[in-house]
Amino acid sequence: MSDADSKGDPQGRSSATISLFLQPSPKYWLLGLVILLLSAVSHLPYRALLSLGRAIGALIYRSGGRVKHIANVNITRCYPSLAPEAQHRILRQSFRELGISVVETFRVWFGDAEKFYGSRTTLEGEDHWRAALARERGIILLSCHYGSLDLNATLAGLQVRKYRKYAFTYRKPSDELVDRFLVEKRTPYADHFFPVNNLVGIIRLLKKQGVVWYAPDIEVKNKNSVFANFMGIPASTTAGLSKLAQAGNAVILPFGHYRNSDNTYTLKFFPPLEGFPSEDAVADTRQINRAIEHIIRPFPERYWWTIKRFKNRPAGEPPFY
Repeated sequence: MSDADSKGDPQGRSSATISLFLQPSPKYWLLGLVILLLSAVSHLPYRALLSLGRAIGALIYRSGGRVKHIANVNITRCYPSLAPEAQHRILRQSFRELGISVVETFRVWFGDAEKFYGSRTTLEGEDHWRAALARERGIILLSCHYGSLDLNATLAGLQVRKYRKYAFTYRKPSDELVDRFLVEKRTPYADHFFPVNNLVGIIRLLKKQGVVWYAPDIEVKNKNSVFANFMGIPASTTAGLSKLAQAGNAVILPFGHYRNSDNTYTLKFFPPLEGFPSEDAVADTRQINRAIEHIIRPFPERYWWTIKRFKNRPAGEPPFY
């Protein structure tokens, strides 16, 4: 499978799950059994599946130790004006939501996501989507670690592929069998799968007016990162999105997905970023972070607060964790 076009093609080969049982190492057999179990669980009635997700999240919260500490630090730092009781409520709810995102992902992997989720998802901000299309340029869908990433990218794909070629970007796992499994499960909902470091493939698709899903809110520290405020706190953030947008002549279109109280979903597009990219990498990156803040604002508990978002600090500042 080429990095330049990491599209899965399981036809004519044993499935990624079956291939796990053909490996000499027992660790793959165990992983295969876990996947079979998850496949069965994913077909529970949806309300029961979401209840299971909440239970999984509550279990992680009770036994989370270090992970809970990271989430607590992030929440208290990002919402300093909230009373401790409100901060704690977001903390507990964030783990329940994390569990729900896990089972939503299972439903995408092991079911017909187009049939199941497509019928219960409404579109908001269609005018913003149409405005981005009308520019006749490539589009970078700006996402973040909020809810199920697979559900987020899949719902976007169900809309995008009516009009353009569509690609996921992802951090390719080091284990080739795990990578093969992920690509196989995502194949029905995208045209390409690009590791985030495959700049050639991403830019080539953007120049052809394709659409690329991208989540830049993972902590980085390299020559392409800058410190830009996220929730009022300097956060080491990739400035690579500015370079991708410039090289691919792309529009940046923020979007998010939201689970409603009746377990339907809303896919929401926000206005395209204006004046992006500029000559100021910090200003561009701050604009990206501000867009992410808007995405998570309706339900802050659904953000992945367990990420060490502020691991790296500006020179002279003490560590957070």
